[in-house]
Amino acid sequence: MHLPSTRTLQAFVTAAQLGSLAAASARVAMSVPALSRRLAGLEKELGIRLFERVPRGVVLTTAGNSYLAHAVAVLDRLQVAAADLQRDTSLVRVTTIPAFATRWLLPRLPAFSARYPGIDVEVRTSIAFERLDTGEYDFAIRLALDHEMTTAPLLPIHLMPVWSAAHPRAITHPDDVMHHPLLGPDHRPEFWEEWMRGVGLEYPGPRPREIDALLLYERVLSGAGAGVAIGIEPLTSALLGQERLKGLDTYRLRSERSFFLIEPTEIRTRAARLFRGWLQGEAQG
Repeated sequence: MHLPSTRTLQAFVTAAQLGSLAAASARVAMSVPALSRRLAGLEKELGIRLFERVPRGVVLTTAGNSYLAHAVAVLDRLQVAAADLQRDTSLVRVTTIPAFATRWLLPRLPAFSARYPGIDVEVRTSIAFERLDTGEYDFAIRLALDHEMTTAPLLPIHLMPVWSAAHPRAITHPDDVMHHPLLGPDHRPEFWEEWMRGVGLEYPGPRPREIDALLLYERVLSGAGAGVAIGIEPLTSALLGQERLKGLDTYRLRSERSFFLIEPTEIRTRAARLFRGWLQGEAQG
C-alpha cells in the first residue's frame, strides 16, 4: 500500500475537524477542487469511504472517525520528532536531588566542560521523581533500592557515622556513637536504621535529629560538639578525603540503596551520549 503524504493527512484531518471543504481549503492552502481530489484519492487508496457528503459540508463515517485518530497521532508524533531535531543539541539537561548535585555532580562538571567546551550541562534539583518521556530532561539521577531497579547502580552507597575532625573524643566502636547526638537527613531517616541494624546495634535507639540534607554535613563541621551524622558515601567522600570529616570506616556498610542513572529509551543527542559516557567514567573512577 502506498502511504499518504503528510500533506494529504493534514488535509484529511483539517477537513474532518472543520466539517467543510471550503473552510479546510483555506486552512491548507488548496483550492476546493484540489482538496476534494486529494481526499477522493485517499479514499480510493484505502478502499474505504471516509466522508459522507452532506449539503452543508462533510461528516466522517465510522471508518473515517477511526482513521482520524490514527492520522492525528501520526502528525503529532512527527511534530515531536521535528521539535527534538530543532532543540539545542549542545545542551544536556539533568535532574537530581539537591544533596547529590551539590556534593558530587556540580564539583565535577568543570572537568566535563574542559573536555567538551561546546556542551552545556543544566542541572535542576528536585526531590520528586521527574519523568523523562516529556523530553524536558535527558537524564535523572535518583536514589533507589537496588532490588527495585533493573539496571546496575551508577554509584553504590556506603554508610558509616562521620563527625568533625575537631571532635575531641575518640569514636572507635559503634557503641561509642550512641553517646553523641545523632544527626540525619530530614527526608531519609532509614539510613541510620540500616546502619545500626547492619552493625548489630539495637534499634530503635536514640532518635536522630533530622537536618536539611543540604546542610547536614555543614552542621557536623560547625563545631566539636555538633554531633555525629550518618555518612552517605559518595556524598561525604570529598570531605573525608580533605580530612575535614572523620568516619568509623572499620564499620563501613554497603547500603541496600544506590544512586541510579535513569535515561530515556532513546538518547536524543550526541551531547547527551557524551555526557553519559563521561558520567559513568567519573562514577567508576
